[in-house]
Formats: sequence, structure tokens, C-alpha cells
Amino acid sequence: MTIANKILLLTIGCLIASVGHAQSSGQAVTPKQLFPSSILNVYSPDSEGWVITGAASNGIAFGKGGANSNETYGAQVVIFEMSPTTSNEELVSIVKKRIAAMNPPPRFRETSSNYQYTENRGYPCVNVHIDFDDTAAVTSNGKKQLKLQVISLYCRHPAQQQLGFFAAYSHRGKTTDDQIETAARSFIEAIDVPRM
Repeated sequence: MTIANKILLLTIGCLIASVGHAQSSGQAVTPKQLFPSSILNVYSPDSEGWVITGAASNGIAFGKGGANSNETYGAQVVIFEMSPTTSNEELVSIVKKRIAAMNPPPRFRETSSNYQYTENRGYPCVNVHIDFDDTAAVTSNGKKQLKLQVISLYCRHPAQQQLGFFAAYSHRGKTTDDQIETAARSFIEAIDVPRM
């Protein structure tokens, strides 16, 4: 392992160090609860009923049940190693490949997607809105086919160029949630890079 890779692993490990020892899976969080680090400030979603579903050295995930049977909402922030890019199109391509690898067929069938490069935050990002048919969603009643909506933002970290991060908000259920956009944007926009 190279020195650069060791430094990267140490950096990523520091992201959720304060979360990992203080929080555990299944623990309830308050709306907009702050999980600070030197790499990213992460806030839980801005509504009641969310719990931590996972915390690791590279990120944190939240979840809650919806109003209908087998309906769930998820929100997560993950830091990952990002290779250099030379154009906006190349960054979008990296994001598309990462999403395809995380949601492989035949389980996930993409029904619509939209990828838009942006620098609204002052650094390179890609806004993503993607819908899938999840043909084997795990539910309390076994595996079911459900709709999966994901709104996310993938960015290159402005201070640590070898890192990327994404913030994603999702809904899974029998039907889509027409109101997901507002809650997703509130969660994603709250994630920020601490001032150095």
C-alpha cells in the first residue's frame, strides 16, 4: 500500500470517527442532528422518525418507514476515493459508472435518469435523479418488486481532490413519492464542507 493510500484511508477513517463511537445502528436521531467531521458536516434529515441504519469509517446512513406497507425512506452520505478527471463529461461518466456498479441488473432496472454537471457549490458536482424497478427488494414479507427513487449529489471534495462524496435521499415503495424532491433537496443541501 502506498503512502498516499495510507493517508487516504486515515483521512476517510477520521470522517465518522466521532459518529462511530457515539452512535449505533437503530439509534433514533433528531431532525437536522449534526454529525461533524474535518471532511464533511453531515446532518440527519429534517423530519421525525429517522434512525441510523449504518455508520462506518466512510459514511453514515439513515432510514425510516413510510406510511404504507413495505415503504421506506433512506438518506446517506459516503466518502470515496475519486480518480482525477479532465472534463465535466468525464466526472459525469465516473458518477454513472459508480451508480451502475451499486445498482446492478437484473435486480435493478433503470426506468429513468437525469445527470447534470454543476458548480453551484463552488466545486465540481453532478446532480442525479434516477428511478429503478427494484425486482428483489427485501421486505419483512420476503422479496418484492418495488419502485426505487434516488435523488443524489456527487462531488469532488474541494480541499481533498483525491476524495469524492455523495449525499443521497431515496424512497422505495409500491408507487413513487411525488413529494420526494423537497425532502431530498433539504437533506442534500445541508451537507457541507467545513471551512479550513
